[in-house]
Amino acid sequence: MAKSEESKTPATTPAGDPNVTWADTAKHVGEDYSGGTIMVADERVDKVMISRYCEPAEIGNLTYWDEEVARMAGYRSQVVPWAMVKEVPTYSGNWRPGQPTRFPLDADVDFQSQLAARQPTIGDPPMPPTNAGFFTDMTIEFFDPVCIGDRLTTMGRVLERVTPKETRVGVGAFLGYSTSYFNQDGQLVAKATQGYYRFVRKDEKDIVR
Repeated sequence: MAKSEESKTPATTPAGDPNVTWADTAKHVGEDYSGGTIMVADERVDKVMISRYCEPAEIGNLTYWDEEVARMAGYRSQVVPWAMVKEVPTYSGNWRPGQPTRFPLDADVDFQSQLAARQPTIGDPPMPPTNAGFFTDMTIEFFDPVCIGDRLTTMGRVLERVTPKETRVGVGAFLGYSTSYFNQDGQLVAKATQGYYRFVRKDEKDIVR
């Protein structure tokens, strides 16, 4: 599955190291930028979670809806639709009793951003100056079905690729990071790789429309 959404933020002063090239960034392929953080889902997969996910898109695969059908097909129980592995589990919740409110204007922005995080991260490898970027693609490789009762753990943010390229909007590189998902038994169930384009935005007059 793929989608692209250009950043709506206007170009700013490039952030990065002018002494670093994309070839230097590529030397860091294989390194983990999760900081060793392990994220355990707040909830186990249940029937309501699956049905609420399937209903809006009218997904009718009976292995998602009917436990008997799923077992006849060889699964342990009802199966989770593939995209749920990435999108549905929450980590650290949105709010818990005893935590400060998330709504004051002076709330910690970094803390708030972590609440919605779907993968651990401590930033990026050294890279040249860039002032814009957008998400480009995502692929998910599956190793074992996720079923009702499973609780997912998310680990890693490994740099998988660095591909320098000039596009119609700017000059930069396509980056890919992978994150792995495990069930409660420690089995690897999926590996998701997300792609981004980080670049220095061209002047408006030079962008090809």
